[in-house]
Amino acid sequence: MNDDCYLLGSDAVPALYVPSRTGKSLLLHDGYTFYLKNLQAHGRKQWYCSSRDMAGCRADVITAPALSGDGDILFLVRGRHIHAPPSYYFTHDGKYVRRKDAYHRYR
Repeated sequence: MNDDCYLLGSDAVPALYVPSRTGKSLLLHDGYTFYLKNLQAHGRKQWYCSSRDMAGCRADVITAPALSGDGDILFLVRGRHIHAPPSYYFTHDGKYVRRKDAYHRYR
């Protein structure tokens, strides 16, 4: 494997989920968010970078059920982000919302 792809299955890094403004779950890893793209075999899930459509970022993460049965773990992280981590804030009702910057506002 190269430095753009690393397997985490044996390290048992817990997956952290935050609610989006629409109420769906986003995976949060290293300051970047990912949306659920595919359900795979054995309870694994593939998550794409939330900037995939806007910025063309190809980074993705695979999560898997924890062996303890308590939540999910990060199993595989692939790709390098081609953008800085976005800025987010929590709303009063606990949702995780992306701050819009000038690039997004005036496109």
